[in-house]
Amino acid sequence: MSFLISLFIFSNLQAAVLKHEITTPHFKEFEYAEVCKVMGAKDTVLISPKTLTEMECLNKSYTLIDFCLKQFPMEKALTRGFVDLAKKKVICEMSESVMLSVSCDQRDLKYCFNPKKGCEELKKIYANRLEVAHYSMLEKNLNCYFSKHIGESLNEI
Repeated sequence: MSFLISLFIFSNLQAAVLKHEITTPHFKEFEYAEVCKVMGAKDTVLISPKTLTEMECLNKSYTLIDFCLKQFPMEKALTRGFVDLAKKKVICEMSESVMLSVSCDQRDLKYCFNPKKGCEELKKIYANRLEVAHYSMLEKNLNCYFSKHIGESLNEI
């Protein structure tokens, strides 16, 4: 049953991701209640993931990347915030680079009309503080490669 719930939540994400690879990953885990408290929810009784990238605290939704940005304001490798349903934790992910391939099907065609702009939009979801280093269209797939800012050491994480 939890697999079906996970599949439903995952299908409501913004893109049909064919490939999502990260290099030198580093993860920080947080309890649901801590997320709500940090985001300003006064009562943490009714807490649940709304989607894989949003937490609902007493009927108010908070994006998890906003939580991670608050927790790690100086972290240049912060890529995304998401819910790990199996662990029942919120994960803040850091990485040196992200390779993403998205299917340009009817639902996600908006990312493919302008590949550069599409990758910039996907960056907000999958590679928040990284830069778009490369983008391309191959067949019916948008490929985006995100990495640290040019000139930064790869050993900073």
